[in-house]
Amino acid sequence: MDSLKTLMDKKQYELVLKITENSQDSLSLFYRLSALLAVNRINDALSLIKEKRQYLISKPGILMKIHIEILCMMAKFDEAYEELNYYKELPYENQQTEELLRYLPKYIREEELKFYKRREVGQEEIRKKLLSKNDADVLTALDAIRGQDLQSFLLPILNILKIYPRQMIRSYALLLLVAKSYDKVVSYLSQGQLIEIKPSELKDPFVLPNIGDIEAISQLFQNAFHNPSLAQNAINILSSYLIYIYPNSINYSADQLIVIFGFLAEDLLKTNDVDLDKMCALRNLNKQEIQEEINKIKALLEDF
Repeated sequence: MDSLKTLMDKKQYELVLKITENSQDSLSLFYRLSALLAVNRINDALSLIKEKRQYLISKPGILMKIHIEILCMMAKFDEAYEELNYYKELPYENQQTEELLRYLPKYIREEELKFYKRREVGQEEIRKKLLSKNDADVLTALDAIRGQDLQSFLLPILNILKIYPRQMIRSYALLLLVAKSYDKVVSYLSQGQLIEIKPSELKDPFVLPNIGDIEAISQLFQNAFHNPSLAQNAINILSSYLIYIYPNSINYSADQLIVIFGFLAEDLLKTNDVDLDKMCALRNLNKQEIQEEINKIKALLEDF
């Protein structure tokens, strides 16, 4: 066991985890628990306590302190109170353990108050960013909301959908509601036209008819262009366009998709790898029609 202590002192946490992988004795398990916490594997630490509590309970004071602290870190305050009640029912003769049992309810309450205070401050900051006229601020706020309760921010989001100047920002706000499966009808300004839509009923913007999802699209471009940068830029431009026109989509054939977005990617990179005349002829496409689509997409994405 001295070797485990030495490894912990040297911060060799992964090695400790390797050595204690199948341990059953309480001392080794406590070293494993400490190593999991040191590498921020909080969920694994909690799982270890639940799976090996019959061994870890040999040191009840240490176990309950670590257990309650983990639950508070994870904002599982109700569960922390429940587990504390479990520990209270166990027989103890150690005065230190008794004092810990009296201290922990206060600790949980204090951590709960800190958590909700931080959350309130964070939510207020998000609301301010949602009301900003700065694109970066609004995008940051929309991204932050993905892990939070939508209802707290619903009014400013609904306003963004209708009145924010840039289509790209309005599209991102709509995609947030889609991700949250928001099931009420909203008003949405789509390329100058106010429409009524229900986000929960909208389809994934990155799934194209007759082609498939983003992985299938990526494979299509990689097969067509033997230039990774060109293929990646084609995907990026296509993704931007699909976001911009959402909830509308496109219904290009695979050949049309390759030529249009391959040309746009080449135009961006200036690689001269894509010859529009040659590509249209090779795929039996009408160059004039393809050029019109390219011009339309370029014009729209200037506002992206």
